[in-house]
Amino acid sequence: MTTTITYEQARDRVRAEVGPTWNRGTFCIDDRTIVENEEMYVFEVGAREFLKDGDPNFEILGPVTTVSKTDGRVTSLPSVQVATDPSITRRSNPSPTFA
Repeated sequence: MTTTITYEQARDRVRAEVGPTWNRGTFCIDDRTIVENEEMYVFEVGAREFLKDGDPNFEILGPVTTVSKTDGRVTSLPSVQVATDPSITRRSNPSPTFA
């Protein structure tokens, strides 16, 4: 498989596609950890009030946001599917934007 989308490009796509429709708190991507496999990047998207400040009133349970490495398509998958996928790896992001 050929990767055509970089992590940074994928993150920008999530911001562009999910951010404008976000309606629960302040849109935020926690990118301190890069989560991926050969086919996709996985993003922790949520309300800044929960991700940064820990306010449980803004916690969102449900699917996770993914971006295809081949075509940049933004989709979602059930969080349990991603959590149990043995091909998913996690590593520290050397240049996170989450602050």
